[in-house]
Amino acid sequence: MKISELHPSLRPYERLETYGAEALSDEELIAIVIRNGSKGKSSKDIASQLLSNSDNPDGLCGLYKLSLKELSEQEGVGRVKAIVLKACLELGRRSVLTYGCNNRLQFLTSEIAEAFFEEKMAFLETEEVQIALLDNRQCLISHHVICKGSVNGVGLCFRELFRMAVKANASGLILAHNHPGGDPTPSEEDIETTAKLINSGKLIGISVVDHIIIGRGISFSMLKNGLMEEN
Repeated sequence: MKISELHPSLRPYERLETYGAEALSDEELIAIVIRNGSKGKSSKDIASQLLSNSDNPDGLCGLYKLSLKELSEQEGVGRVKAIVLKACLELGRRSVLTYGCNNRLQFLTSEIAEAFFEEKMAFLETEEVQIALLDNRQCLISHHVICKGSVNGVGLCFRELFRMAVKANASGLILAHNHPGGDPTPSEEDIETTAKLINSGKLIGISVVDHIIIGRGISFSMLKNGLMEEN
């Protein structure tokens, strides 16, 4: 059935106008973005297919990871719809980053830190180490990618990390790295590296607030799990 044949209360455009974008499902929002159906399928049919086919087992998150070519090759999508979808997904990602920077995101809980780094690292295919530098009210000063690779595999450079913190006049920092395999459980090396980092920070008066490990759809806070201890 075409979208135009649906009762107005079931059409994505009308539902967004009446109830707001937050009330719509992922399928409905994607249907609005791609606008038109094709080959006997409505835009909602194509949206449903995009969110649930075998090429994309991760649903909405998986769409971000699909390349433009992979997206355009999905049935009913094509070049133009793929470009529009990619642009919308990237705008969504950037809006979260911009909000955090412009509104002085405050890291009052581990959950806030987890959400912050999940947005940046959940889609990475290789390991990265990142930090958030904080002022004395736990507000974000800046965010940095420290290195590519695991915390231990690349030989995390404490001197460079703390040099950045001192230059930014930071009072504290939150370290994060990802486990592309999906399981965020820290290794013994992760725990040891965190302890050494805490020790180093104390020497120069910079607090290491937390170490967040990002997996696939789940993350692990060392602070929340009682692992932020010095050697």
